[in-house]
Amino acid sequence: MVGIKGNRRTLYSKKVITDAFLLLLQEKSLNKITVTEICKEADINRGTFYSYYNDPFDLMKSIEDEMIEKMMSAINNSGDESLYEILNLILKNKEFCKIILNEKSSSRVLNTILNSTYESTIAEKKQLPNANETHIEYFFTYATGGTIEVIRKWINDDMKVSTEEVVQILKSMYVN
Repeated sequence: MVGIKGNRRTLYSKKVITDAFLLLLQEKSLNKITVTEICKEADINRGTFYSYYNDPFDLMKSIEDEMIEKMMSAINNSGDESLYEILNLILKNKEFCKIILNEKSSSRVLNTILNSTYESTIAEKKQLPNANETHIEYFFTYATGGTIEVIRKWINDDMKVSTEEVVQILKSMYVN
């Protein structure tokens, strides 16, 4: 049945819509993309698009929400392996991540992930001897900014370096 989550036709329709949308996002900004362009690229009719999404912004939010959910799950369930799991998610979603992690983008995905890790990181660092809240906040900003830039470089270099090696590079930068 159409519209039932997990239905093959629904999954296929959403995939071709998403793929077409990501292709268009590589060429132009979100606010310049129309439903008509997405439908033409996906080879679907407008009714199919509107049965799942209101507009391109709703589609973008849906893709971001899915990525946030996957990344938060990796963070919450993987412990010390969470960075490795996040890099693998980025690798599996390469085209979307190239778009959301580019320098011009103010990504809701990144902001959500960073905000969710902020409190736990600050609390953890406050337990250290001689912890200074201002210094800890600056360290968090430095560490997350550096991590994001390393990941951007990895993506821009076409992910030629293995996820294991990127994790090792990042870990070596933050050894106490």
